[in-house]
Amino acid sequence: MSTSFLNAYRPPLELASPAELAVELCDAALLRLCPSATATRLAEAQQAISGLVALVNPDAGDVASNLLRLYEYCLHRINSPGDDLQSVRATLSTLRSAFAGLEER
Repeated sequence: MSTSFLNAYRPPLELASPAELAVELCDAALLRLCPSATATRLAEAQQAISGLVALVNPDAGDVASNLLRLYEYCLHRINSPGDDLQSVRATLSTLRSAFAGLEER
């Protein structure tokens, strides 16, 4: 893929707040995680989750560590052949709601 699929959401991404970017990345991953997801769609979901990882400041303490563990869990579940993606969708939906709440403040 030559350009990021995130460019379709709202360029330029540099102008978004971290919480807004996180919401967009969760949305991007959730759109691609469906029961009949193809390898390409799963790879795009992985790319979106990797974008979430990039937003985390690893020196920010326990919250950052917990977020990184959640993202690692999601990536592991996506990479497990034949795995039900419901737990990944639930995790990302919960995170998306939390990030959206931060954006509303």
